[in-house]
Amino acid sequence: MSAAKSIESCSRFDHALSAYVDCELDPDHAIDLESHLVQCPPCFEQVRLLRSLRASLKRARPSGCPDALRARVAAAVAHEQARDAAQSAESRPRLVHRGYAIALAAAAGVVFVVGVARRPDAPAEAAKADAARAAADLTRAESVEVLLDDLVTQHAQPLPPETTNPEDLPRFDPFVGVPVRRPQFQSIPANFMGARVHTMRDRRAALLQFVVRGNHRVTVYMFNSRAVPVQKAQPILQPRVVRERPVYVGNINGYSVAAAERSGVGYALASDLGDDVSTQLVLAAMQ
Repeated sequence: MSAAKSIESCSRFDHALSAYVDCELDPDHAIDLESHLVQCPPCFEQVRLLRSLRASLKRARPSGCPDALRARVAAAVAHEQARDAAQSAESRPRLVHRGYAIALAAAAGVVFVVGVARRPDAPAEAAKADAARAAADLTRAESVEVLLDDLVTQHAQPLPPETTNPEDLPRFDPFVGVPVRRPQFQSIPANFMGARVHTMRDRRAALLQFVVRGNHRVTVYMFNSRAVPVQKAQPILQPRVVRERPVYVGNINGYSVAAAERSGVGYALASDLGDDVSTQLVLAAMQ
């Protein structure tokens, strides 16, 4: 069949394809169309797509009327019925009110149809909100895991500091999002070795380096605990309560790690000291 004849034949049958799929074409025309379909792959494919579309529409689940709307319509009808009964008792029937109730129910049906088309019902919105909260919690948990992994990596293989002057630490504030000040370890002698701003994906922390008790290196992260909640460190770190403060302590890749927070500032500390000493150090850093 030439291209010109094929186009002419297709245009002759094009208007009948939908009727054929819906079984509304008379037998004589259906036979002619089927003879054409055997020889015309494009028209055959169009019929297949139309049948698939019909099947999908049949499988679509119709939306049900929300219980809240059903209850409002029932209450409106009951109210009007009660008014009719009261008027009948007074021998002054008001049939118009029953008609009004019917009109109200019909209008409510229209509102329901429009509402279904424009926005999801309350359970769907609640499910979306729950899913959003779960996703946010998962993101925060992943942020804490990334922070702890980075802390241990930076402690094991430290980069050169950006500054060795503790007076420069306030310059880190706008980058980290919290006040950055040199921790005072009180009764534990600690030498400040330097600090830098460290980036973890889309977060930043201030990395402070110390040497305590002669030759033990200690690395401290200071970060925004509202963006990276310390309590999400579980189960990587185990919770303790020391001096009425929750502290999370554990061991990562052979290093002792402790974390806590105060007034929106998070502190995470890595060292080669024991868990008890790391706990004392992170509590002292928050003072």
